[in-house]
Amino acid sequence: MKIHGLFFCFLFLCLRLLNACGENSKSVKNLDDIRPKSESKDRVLKTKIEKDTLLPYLKSYTQDSVLLEIERITPIELTHFINRFQPTKKFAFTLQQKDSTTNIEHFSWEFKDSTATKNAFYNWLDIEKSSKVLAPKSLSKDFFTALITEKNIDFFYSKKKMDIPKLMRYVKFNRNTETYKFIIIQKRNSKAIWFTFTDEKLTAISTK
Repeated sequence: MKIHGLFFCFLFLCLRLLNACGENSKSVKNLDDIRPKSESKDRVLKTKIEKDTLLPYLKSYTQDSVLLEIERITPIELTHFINRFQPTKKFAFTLQQKDSTTNIEHFSWEFKDSTATKNAFYNWLDIEKSSKVLAPKSLSKDFFTALITEKNIDFFYSKKKMDIPKLMRYVKFNRNTETYKFIIIQKRNSKAIWFTFTDEKLTAISTK
């Protein structure tokens, strides 16, 4: 009887031991499942996608016909009054120039036709700036250039004086036009001056 009792005790202990081992094996987890996953790959992929998306825009500023010497462009998230007039295309970038600590902010809109362009521009003048066409009124606290063609509006802002001929070349070669409906050039803390452009020459419009 003692032998049988010892045998059953030994058998019971063996079964408990095997059961415990089985539970431990189930509780073991793959370290890859519990280790925090690195986000570096996601960041690198996102950065590459952004660079690829912005590359055509960057080339439009640096092409040989423009030579704006822009080193980097960064999207601007701020909204603008003209956005509400349903442009067919729009973008806004901060342009980082080579050898300069002062950037240029460029807002651009394209519309379906000249009527839509004028409607957006006139409303911006009237409602946003309480001004009108040819009025010698300040439209920005910074240096400001507006180049309006048949279907496009391009606004440029900067804390320092901008190279107007280069901005005009940008519009000429990227909008495929040499005809401007309106040209506004304004110095910092000054009043806007309106210009015509004929024979490659800017001429201020007299408001007297």
